[in-house]
Amino acid sequence: MSQAHLGLLLVDYYEGFLKDRDLEVFRERVLGRYTEATLGRILTSSPHPTARRAAVLALGMLGTYEVANAPLGRALRDDDPVVRTMAESALWAVWFRADTPENNRTLDQVKRLINQQRFDTAVELATRLIGQAPRFAEAYNQRAIAYFLQGRYAESAADCERVLQLNPYHFGAWSGLAQCQACLQQPRQALHTLRRALKLQPHSQGLRQSIELLESQIESEGPR
Repeated sequence: MSQAHLGLLLVDYYEGFLKDRDLEVFRERVLGRYTEATLGRILTSSPHPTARRAAVLALGMLGTYEVANAPLGRALRDDDPVVRTMAESALWAVWFRADTPENNRTLDQVKRLINQQRFDTAVELATRLIGQAPRFAEAYNQRAIAYFLQGRYAESAADCERVLQLNPYHFGAWSGLAQCQACLQQPRQALHTLRRALKLQPHSQGLRQSIELLESQIESEGPR
């Protein structure tokens, strides 16, 4: 079966989901016909926005970090705003299940602790998780969030940088790093970080506004 035909079939499944809102039916249909790699190719190369939306939804539900992260990360640049928004959600889903089931559950616990404002406990648990899974990028990111909320900006920035070494598509870590640099009175470094983030999300008006604000701030300060 050709990729074009597969793309049209995926559109049929997606339009069925839009009518009945049954994710389990959509999931089972996709599992019966598609591999992750095929979904990634549809997302990357299909000229049809609906096919790309369907591929994003499927990868968010089924994708693994190893296969789905890159095509979903590239979809942050998609011309279709719905695809871009769906890709952000799909990436978070993939990142939170990127390790073993046990480590993924621990990561969920870290996030809950942060939501409960139990930052010391969250940092302690995230640090243990990182010791067990040193390449689990989202563990560093969650610890970076806890550090930031404690006002420990240098430590948060270091964790954001580690996230980006492991996963350059992590738009949250790019934003977090820029916020840390701004809090550390490093506007030029923050501006550089935001410009790199904009390459990942060139349609982001929020990033453009932040860049313009920092450029104005730096210009008003004069040369150093």
